[in-house]
Amino acid sequence: MNSKAVKTTRVPEEVHPPEDSYWLSSRRPLNILVFLAPFLLFYEIGLVFLLREDRGTITNLAHEWIISFMGVFNVDFFGLSLPGFIVVVVLLLWHVFSLEPWRVDFRSIPLMLLESLLLMVPLIVLSHMVRQFMPLAGSEGELIETLGPMGRIAVSIGAGLYEELVFRMLVVLVIHTLMVDVLKFSDLIGAGVAILVSAGLFTWYHPVWGPDGTASMGKMLFYFAAGLWFGVLYVARGFGIVVAVHAFYDIAVLLDWD
Repeated sequence: MNSKAVKTTRVPEEVHPPEDSYWLSSRRPLNILVFLAPFLLFYEIGLVFLLREDRGTITNLAHEWIISFMGVFNVDFFGLSLPGFIVVVVLLLWHVFSLEPWRVDFRSIPLMLLESLLLMVPLIVLSHMVRQFMPLAGSEGELIETLGPMGRIAVSIGAGLYEELVFRMLVVLVIHTLMVDVLKFSDLIGAGVAILVSAGLFTWYHPVWGPDGTASMGKMLFYFAAGLWFGVLYVARGFGIVVAVHAFYDIAVLLDWD
């Protein structure tokens, strides 16, 4: 055989498969758990040292719902830390069933932080636009107004963690499963309906009523639009990113950085 007729193809020394991309890595449960670990730890410390006052511990309604629901099954020995324990267990089980290796891509963690900060900006812009026409004042509540900066950060992180656990991870999963697996709609339609339903429930969850008993259209519009944004982020970018975006936005609002 003529050696000149034989062509050889040089294989690059390092070829990273698509699975190693940041887009996918940031959505993997083990990486999400490592990314969210400081959020979970800060909130748990906050429950002990920052959010306790004479009338009890300041939490959010989603956090209380999780505790009440699990109490029905007599699973209450973790106390206020039960929701945090559930987040950890869910992400670990998700990782186990995904059959992926126990390897954390630490390169993705700072990028997830940066991405979350950038994806918070549209919410800041939206809130300013809505305030131009319909005031949003008075949504923080009396208890939160008594907290110092670190307490407000803890409250914001708790809202990001547990409101997203309920309204995105749980609601989107249930609605998407119903639409796609039961009613046999396409994945796109299932995701769209799930995002709309979760945004509607997210709006209902927040206080939109003024002192005179009338609903604030500004708050309703903002919470629904924010719910849509969070839903899109959850579907497109995963649980870790949407939790951080939610928490960072709340921190910016409660610390008057917006």
